[in-house]
Amino acid sequence: MKLHRFILVLFLGFFLYGDVMYDMSTTTEGMMGMGGGETTMSVFIKGDRSRTEMTSTSPMAGEQTSVIITRLDKGVIWTLDIDNEQYSEMKLGGEIEGITGEEEALGKVPKITVERTGKKKVVLGKKCEEIVVSMKVEDEQGDMSFTQTMWITKDIQCYEEIMEFNKKMTEMGMKSSNTGMMANRKSLEEFQKKIGEIEGFPLEVDMDITMGGTGMSFSMKTHSVVTKIDAKPINNKVFEIPAGYSLAE
Repeated sequence: MKLHRFILVLFLGFFLYGDVMYDMSTTTEGMMGMGGGETTMSVFIKGDRSRTEMTSTSPMAGEQTSVIITRLDKGVIWTLDIDNEQYSEMKLGGEIEGITGEEEALGKVPKITVERTGKKKVVLGKKCEEIVVSMKVEDEQGDMSFTQTMWITKDIQCYEEIMEFNKKMTEMGMKSSNTGMMANRKSLEEFQKKIGEIEGFPLEVDMDITMGGTGMSFSMKTHSVVTKIDAKPINNKVFEIPAGYSLAE
């Protein structure tokens, strides 16, 4: 689903670096009338490799489990289909198919604002400050407004390495992230650039997305909070495709 890929791209930009793992819980409201849902996520990071294990529940789709392995060293993202012992592969760093330079040039640069509200609060025992990032995209295919409210901190392990990982992930990921959720590629690039300039790791994030076109519109809200961060050795096998899995056609 394109919307799921769009949200995933945003979270990928905040991964930690080093032998670290963290748990995150997310609740969702809206999503084109499908009701609310909950997602629990465990992320494992070792150098330039990461593994994300997600379990989502919703009234319509029931429970779904997914595993995503990001290998910046190989320039790929693998998505594991556990039930069928298969995996799909998305290349990082390649050009987006179906988008020409002329089409990109016609796109409008979105208006993006970053506000430090001055508000403070404690999340997971860490002092955090509130930052609100807003964007509005106007396009013939439909308008979109997006607001992301983050409670960020620098008081976490391996903070300096986080910034380096974020930079590399953004540089590689933006070249191949055709989510279909933005009016054009430049919208996503500009938004990720603004997010990347913010110093700090988000321990709590609220996202509010509204999309609309002629005769149709919808909105979605998510609330995510990190519930645990732990630094510990992680086996290299965690970031490999399991034995017996085949590439899905």
